[in-house]
Amino acid sequence: MPEYLVKATADPVTGELLSLSAYPRVLPYDECPLASLSVDRIFGTPLRDLRVAVLEIFPGTGGTHLNDAMRAMAEVPVLVDAFLGQCRSPAQLSNISSTTLLRMMLA
Repeated sequence: MPEYLVKATADPVTGELLSLSAYPRVLPYDECPLASLSVDRIFGTPLRDLRVAVLEIFPGTGGTHLNDAMRAMAEVPVLVDAFLGQCRSPAQLSNISSTTLLRMMLA
């Protein structure tokens, strides 16, 4: 199964994509890793807009699996909103690392 390890950061207030790194892993073709070299073209895009923006910014280009991974990040704000809606108070979120928060959201 083709895959990339994708790491990203976003502004917690605006949801704007601040950084994105794509590390090629198991890929079907020799040219596939080249797709990871252009991910900076999407910086500044709000996460919620990534489903459409990726298609507009990377039209007809290779890297379908990477494009799918980037488009899937559009759901991060939805997951965060759902999780925050379950918290009883903002104090519950203090001292929680982003890794722990993500694990709690996915549990």
